Amino acid sequence: SLPLSRPQDKLVDLSARLACSTTANMGCVCCCCSSAKGRPVPVPDPELTEWDAFEALVKEDLKDPSFGWTIKKDFATDYKNDIKIRIATKPDKVSGNPNVIMRADLKYRGVKPEVHLDFLVNPIDLPGFQEMKDVETLQPDGSSFIKYLRVKAPGLSARDHCWKYTVDRREDGSIFCCIRSTAHPDCPVNPAIIRAYYYNATLMTMSADEPGVMCFTEFIQQDLKGCLPVCLMNAAITAGTVAANNAEINSFRKKGLVNMASE
Repeated sequence: SLPLSRPQDKLVDLSARLACSTTANMGCVCCCCSSAKGRPVPVPDPELTEWDAFEALVKEDLKDPSFGWTIKKDFATDYKNDIKIRIATKPDKVSGNPNVIMRADLKYRGVKPEVHLDFLVNPIDLPGFQEMKDVETLQPDGSSFIKYLRVKAPGLSARDHCWKYTVDRREDGSIFCCIRSTAHPDCPVNPAIIRAYYYNATLMTMSADEPGVMCFTEFIQQDLKGCLPVCLMNAAITAGTVAANNAEINSFRKKGLVNMASE
């Protein structure tokens, strides 16, 4: 999923957006609204590839207290809207950014990994989408590239992103996609638009046990900057992620991309 899922409103439900808007109009006086200018921005470990970083996170046991994960929503017994989802969060103790790291484990019935990959690479269905452009192709095979995105979500000031994509079609048939905020001379910061931070690392594969079911695990961390109270952003993650994934699969269904026939 992109931010606001899945890019930047995915984790903000309506109540949080209204509360954040009210706080901003009051001059950013909320006690949980730490200054965006003073917040540390997560930086990737130069010794690790994006796959290495993902692999390290996915190996962490959600039930081991030493890793700091809290399960916010566990898998339901039955599918709802052709989705099953588990959501967990943990604090970012590496960079110190107050926005939590989220892990979502999902199952989509009737959806192929390539469909979800296209959703990540071409996020034109995001609420408030305004602009997207290709900035640079970093690898001739299309496995790494940079895109610019601008979104104006309801009740929020415009945000923009400069994203580096890493796409790895792996030998076992799974697809890994990582989106990470970066800097690029062709994506200069516009003082009139808030430059947000976003990280999304996702591994997609078809289930070995359930025919026609795509499984994927995603890690997301975002900082929308500006004057959004971080505590409200963190509190909205579970409901916002569920809503965003429901919206995503509904959009696939409308486009005829959900095939319920067993494989």
